[in-house]
Amino acid sequence: EPTASSKLHLEVSAELVRMGIAHKNEMCLPKLGYHMDIAILPITDTAEAGALLDDKVAARTREAVRAATVTYGVLVIEIDGPWHYDAARRLLPATELIRRHLALVGCAVVAVPYWEWDVLKGHAQKAAYLAELLSSLPPRASSRASQGG
Repeated sequence: EPTASSKLHLEVSAELVRMGIAHKNEMCLPKLGYHMDIAILPITDTAEAGALLDDKVAARTREAVRAATVTYGVLVIEIDGPWHYDAARRLLPATELIRRHLALVGCAVVAVPYWEWDVLKGHAQKAAYLAELLSSLPPRASSRASQGG
């Protein structure tokens, strides 16, 4: 059973809605039993029709998401509050393990660390941050697993 979404999670989700990016919160991945914070499934034209923010950043982000879901199938955004890190802001092993498992079943995984999101002011900065994050996915063939990492 998933826990309730955090304030940070709800903010990221709301920004995705503004950008017209359809997604599911706290979606369970049956193969592993993990609940993904935000899962973006293959995008459709109907998702774009619901965009509250129709600008170049949102359009570019929707295109990057469309490409990522064609390549990976599922794009996962993990919302990382302080409990995912040690005092030096290194990801905890349990969180790293979940990310590796998600990648092994073919998901693309990106993360929103709390300290990066907390400094963003207003919708424009948040949309730009998400655009950069979602546009930075590598092609599947050059994943960490194929690089021995």
